[in-house]
Amino acid sequence: MNKLEAWPPPAWTQVVVTWSTMLNTSDHAPNEITKWCRGYPGHGRWHLHGYRSTEGFAFRFEDARDATAFGLRWA
Repeated sequence: MNKLEAWPPPAWTQVVVTWSTMLNTSDHAPNEITKWCRGYPGHGRWHLHGYRSTEGFAFRFEDARDATAFGLRWA
């Protein structure tokens, strides 16, 4: 998938990966998650943003199928 640098439209599907999930699961490092996003073929673009700054990261996906695949793997 390609990363979108601008703010995504509100219709995109959001999946939040919390800090507690990342800290409690050894393979859930932020760099590993973004590496997976860059390598996943997907159906659209993705966007990354902090989620309430202390709760984790919000990954937003243009295509809901990508959000589902991401959520099953990381959330």
